Amino acid sequence: MLASILLSLIAAPEAPAASAVGAGAEHLVFQVLIQLLAILLVTRVVVFAVRRTGQTPVSGEILAGLLLGPSCLSRAFPNLMHRIFDPIAAPAFVAIAQIGLVLLMFQVGLEFEFGARLRENRKAVTLVSILCLVAPFSLGYLAAPWFHARLTESLPPPLLGFQLFFAIAMSITAIPILGRIFMELGLSHSRTAALTIGAAAIDDVIGWLLLGGIALVVRDQFSWSWLAGRIAGLTIYGALVAFALRPLLKRWLRAHLERHRELREGAIALILIVLFISAAITSTLGVFAIIGGFCIGLALHDDRQVVSEWKRRASPLVNTLFLPVFFAFTGLRTDIGSLDNAHEWWLCGLVCLLAFVTKFGGAFLGAKLAGEPTRSALTIGVCMNTRALMELIAINIGYELGVLPRSMFTKLVVMAIASTFIATPLIRWLMQAEVRPLADAVTAPLES
Repeated sequence: MLASILLSLIAAPEAPAASAVGAGAEHLVFQVLIQLLAILLVTRVVVFAVRRTGQTPVSGEILAGLLLGPSCLSRAFPNLMHRIFDPIAAPAFVAIAQIGLVLLMFQVGLEFEFGARLRENRKAVTLVSILCLVAPFSLGYLAAPWFHARLTESLPPPLLGFQLFFAIAMSITAIPILGRIFMELGLSHSRTAALTIGAAAIDDVIGWLLLGGIALVVRDQFSWSWLAGRIAGLTIYGALVAFALRPLLKRWLRAHLERHRELREGAIALILIVLFISAAITSTLGVFAIIGGFCIGLALHDDRQVVSEWKRRASPLVNTLFLPVFFAFTGLRTDIGSLDNAHEWWLCGLVCLLAFVTKFGGAFLGAKLAGEPTRSALTIGVCMNTRALMELIAINIGYELGVLPRSMFTKLVVMAIASTFIATPLIRWLMQAEVRPLADAVTAPLES
């Protein structure tokens, strides 16, 4: 009954020929609005529910996507899902989701009090990032042939491509998710958070370079000149941001705040322009747009007045609109129901175990070699296991290239989501003594 009522409400005439205005555009807008309403309503309900279990809102946003997608809604009401999530609106949602991710990475960069803490812990950041990448990648590469032999597909993909993508899937750390967990738990000020984000940032830059190189290997287009050019381009761009753009932008924003006592529309527009230019540059350099957002956030993070004003004026829209769309839309592509027997779930458990143990072990060992206390090393190991949607991006690339078949794709999706749900309560427990109320974390002066 409810399903039929909803179907009648959202029934719309078939879209006419595409046009910039008129009926075609109106049909697209209608579909986007219906999808936004469904995502935002379900997300708010699920977030409310998961908060009561001790999870952070980001976990609810991911779960909402799963509930709206083929894992749940499509099985219960297939016609309703088709009506709501009309493929005509997919390109619009891809754009909205990617813009949201760039803005999230900018906010992650703004939130963390790097400064002296990373200078004092350079050894720990380096060791954690190296071992946390090398250990899971190496062991994942070695274990991949065993999983490849147990694929259910009649035409399994070539072994080398499968090995490489399986290895990179073991290695990813999700900076956006990890950063948001720290923010929501009131831990973004902490030394452990700064150290972990620093290590995860290095891991992800190397990981995305590896991902680009592996994609070229699979397509038989890889060259060492490609890799050298990307590394050189990133180095030059990082130096330009740190030594040229950063002082100019900070000086202008400081003068703006002295005149107006707040970030006005002009200043917010300037930040967005710089942010999107940076994202476009890093995307061109082959490490994806999100790294450009993180770079600009990092460049401005030590001006706590700018951070406070951004959070007051812009963050609410980012957090309540763009990010739920990104999390939910990604979940829409996952079908947990494809794991339809005990053997498949057993293999999925082995994938999860391999991913958790290798990533945790590499991070824990790196932290201990750097002289970190055991509790801090445990926390870092748990944090670096947070993969979530960065993992989903990577494995979707492998799926589209045909080297990760659907059965393994689904197992890796389960692993990515499970890592986020497991990490949140463990991080809260391990770092409970360092929790600071969110308002204090935003306004606290940078420690030098």
